[in-house]
Amino acid sequence: MARPRRQDARREHLVGAARSAILQRGLGATRVRDIADQAGVATGTVTYYFRELDELFDLVFAEAVDRFCTDRERLADAHGDPGRQLTAVLRSGLPTGPDDELCYLLYEFSPQARHRPGDALLRKQLYERQVALYRRILVDGAECGAFTLRSPAGQVAANLVALEDAYGYHVIAQTSVQRHEAERHLFGYATLATSTPLPSPAETPHGGTDRSGHQ
Repeated sequence: MARPRRQDARREHLVGAARSAILQRGLGATRVRDIADQAGVATGTVTYYFRELDELFDLVFAEAVDRFCTDRERLADAHGDPGRQLTAVLRSGLPTGPDDELCYLLYEFSPQARHRPGDALLRKQLYERQVALYRRILVDGAECGAFTLRSPAGQVAANLVALEDAYGYHVIAQTSVQRHEAERHLFGYATLATSTPLPSPAETPHGGTDRSGHQ
């Protein structure tokens, strides 16, 4: 039984090496040689475990999606009050900055969804899990009287995820909007949508998870 465990460990090592290569070179420029160099192995080792590079890329993307979603769900579960849950989840949805490795990976893969069915499915799962998380918090908050929703919970949830996606891109790409501006806009919409004053970003300590790409 030792051999399967070694094979699993080797595959996990190669997934980590692929993740590092993508972070350094970008998804479009990453080749087998780059992954082999990161892993400290021959190129034949990479192709032995992953005959198609897309298979390895799919695992990197799937890992990033699951970690991002799971981290946010755990963060919400750590707070009992819907207002605190919403505040925590709002803050965790944006990149911490242009060097946020986990969010960078998600943005690297998302444009491929038009051409790669596997990426499209993962991107759909990422979106749906984020909307479901927000919707649960909004519904719970409305039922206990913490929120007065201006629109249906599903609509507010979808808008929050769309705003995260749009503003997050600017933070990663360092274009028009910086992290603190994106956070202010996101909190502003959430305050209007729930009719509930939420703590300003400056008043809310950063919490949550390490998104460096390392566990």
